[in-house]
Amino acid sequence: MMELHQQSYEPSEKLLNSPDIENNVPEFFTLNTSASQGAHSREILLPAEIISQILLYIPRRPSTQPLLWSCSLVSRAWYTSAIIPLYRRPFITPSNFAQFVRTVCPSKNAHIRHSALATLVKSLDMGDLVHNSSKSLTARLLGRLKGNLEQFVAPQASFAINSFAALGKCTRLRHLDLSLISASISNKLLFQTLTHLTHLETLLFPRSSALDRDTETKPYTWPPRLEALHLAGGISDHFLWTHTSTLPATLRTLSVQHCSQVHAHTLHHVLEVLGARLTHLTIRYPMKHLGTATLDPLLLLCPNLIVLRISADFISPSFFTVPNILSSATPSHSHPLRILDLECSPDPTADVDIQPNSVYEAVESGLLPDLRSVRVSARLAWGASEKSRGDAADLLEVLEEGEMERPLGMAAEVLYWMND
Repeated sequence: MMELHQQSYEPSEKLLNSPDIENNVPEFFTLNTSASQGAHSREILLPAEIISQILLYIPRRPSTQPLLWSCSLVSRAWYTSAIIPLYRRPFITPSNFAQFVRTVCPSKNAHIRHSALATLVKSLDMGDLVHNSSKSLTARLLGRLKGNLEQFVAPQASFAINSFAALGKCTRLRHLDLSLISASISNKLLFQTLTHLTHLETLLFPRSSALDRDTETKPYTWPPRLEALHLAGGISDHFLWTHTSTLPATLRTLSVQHCSQVHAHTLHHVLEVLGARLTHLTIRYPMKHLGTATLDPLLLLCPNLIVLRISADFISPSFFTVPNILSSATPSHSHPLRILDLECSPDPTADVDIQPNSVYEAVESGLLPDLRSVRVSARLAWGASEKSRGDAADLLEVLEEGEMERPLGMAAEVLYWMND
């Protein structure tokens, strides 16, 4: 698709006379191809089911997109099978974006010239585009793809107010990523749009959201099926106090990062409200109002957490001790944490002292019996001395023993050169 000029598509598009539903191409594609069989008597005719199975061996990544496009040129039967995965999740880059637009939006008015290929697109990722699109073009694309679109990543510079009207009509959206948008986005307008996205499961908040003073005190309504929420940028204490209390019970994943306005007491409040339902949590720097040991009680507030990614700047060695893992209300004598990622800010003045022996003691004593993966920033210097490397090796050994005694189907690992 992305290596092909529009005129190469036009003969095929003339065959498309009815839109697909879900994963079916227009019905004309299923007609008898005996006319072409006579002209290609030596062609090995394979059932569509076999061709589809062959195409499954092509990994879906940007480098293999031209290969999938080439398969669509073999014959009508191969086109029928290849065109669906090719357009279901197109990999869009600055070099192929114009061709993609000409294919799915052949005219500004959809009633004048409609592209049935547009109905095949379920994922639209414009994250690699900066100045390649325009605000009106982004809105038009969303308008053409609204029927079946399930995933959308907004571009940095070409998403504006007029895009929200089109976005609100993409009622099948399950994944919405607004994190790259550089313009300030009105929270009021954003949540007005979200009321139409009742199937939304994952939301990445814009990094430059704006406060709306006239509606600040009234809690917003979140999508009822929301499972993962990623907050960043302009989020304030007041926003978290006011609006997180109405998050649905389906929420399992929370990420808070680069929120320079958020204070420790507010984050504690959020975890008190949401902590019991969370299984995945990320809290990353820079968050200038959080200090060392600020989040030591985190495991107490999140008793069902399985995956934790946190900046080591916000915890101390006490994070791994009994008072911060178990409480009188804890039904068991351990915590179910399985994956721990420790990052570290580049601030040379940060007081960070998390060593492998602190984690080792928590696992060895049975406080974290399910821990299998510990990945640590290179800035924590676990590999800087023979002693720390030895402690890391001991930690890996106890993680492996835990997997043998309590199999979780996870390979034990300790990595201490992770890039932040």
